Amino acid sequence: MTLYAARVVWHAGDTMLTWDRFVESVVKVFGLPGKRYVTELHPNYMDFKFYNEQDRVLFLTGWKAKILPEQH
Repeated sequence: MTLYAARVVWHAGDTMLTWDRFVESVVKVFGLPGKRYVTELHPNYMDFKFYNEQDRVLFLTGWKAKILPEQH
């Protein structure tokens, strides 16, 4: 299965509230992780891996993220 990934980087000055609102906005559009995407948390960034390429495109238009290579 191919996953279509996008990365959101943590920035200096981001607060817990900033990230709570960010994640809440993602969940409003895509639902909870599992059905349309999965996430991976890292100390400096968060990866979103979508099962559908169109969902990644939608994510990239609504949130500041970088495209990552497709994963098989």
